[in-house]
Amino acid sequence: MDHVGQLGRRAVLGMLGAVAAAGVGGGAAAEADARRRRIPPNGIGMHLYTVRDMLAADPQATLNAMAGIGYACVGVSAFPRPATEIRDMCAAAGVRPVILHVGHGDLVGNWAAKLEDARTIGVRWVVLSSFPGSMYTLEGMRLGARQLNEAGAAARELGMGLLHHNHDTEFRVIDGQRLYEILLSETDPHLVDFELDIGWADSAGADCRALFADNPRRFPVLHVKDHDGQGHWTDVGAGVVDWARIFGLASHAGVRFWLVERDDQPAPLDTARNSYDYLRALRF
Repeated sequence: MDHVGQLGRRAVLGMLGAVAAAGVGGGAAAEADARRRRIPPNGIGMHLYTVRDMLAADPQATLNAMAGIGYACVGVSAFPRPATEIRDMCAAAGVRPVILHVGHGDLVGNWAAKLEDARTIGVRWVVLSSFPGSMYTLEGMRLGARQLNEAGAAARELGMGLLHHNHDTEFRVIDGQRLYEILLSETDPHLVDFELDIGWADSAGADCRALFADNPRRFPVLHVKDHDGQGHWTDVGAGVVDWARIFGLASHAGVRFWLVERDDQPAPLDTARNSYDYLRALRF
């Protein structure tokens, strides 16, 4: 981690420690003050991969259902329709598309077309969903960082941003170096930011709060995903992730959108309702 990130983390954690110390004499009132923050309603979204089977069967009804639950925005994924249709269906439902997920092949071989799709849909960021499996090495991540910088520069020319989305693989440690740290340190923060998938990161043993502290303003979008600690996904709030602790540094991390995601689909509409209700009620 570069020295700026280290200093930023120390400053943030020191500030939090001072606040905690000041609150010792404040009792219940100080604790209540610390938990008055909430997620802005217009920042709670649904990543459409969560409802992909519903989306394939009836995309407009699915988007309408998400809006009816209360979701203000969506992450576009698993939605194989022309960009104009995606834009128009989201508009008809009253949900804002904020990100578009793309594959590595799009990033390095079809980038201009994907950027045009993103601009048509109206998203703020294009997101690389994952690298090929062969790239999860030290040199592979360095190559990936260079590719992200180049793609990010092209996105910026069109007024959009580029994000990287993680799985658990990025948190492998090889020769004492964590792969995710390579991406954080070797991408240009003016060109590349990150969509932290909290479920994958937390299940891999990463400290999401420390990532926020060390890398201010680099996480504008989150995948809000929960797990049971035994290798299974859950609805948000039903698992082991300490959401209040992590979200306590959301402002420092630059978070603007909290997108619910669950990779399996035992009951996607229930997942959408339960997760939304939890996030609306959460105070941190």
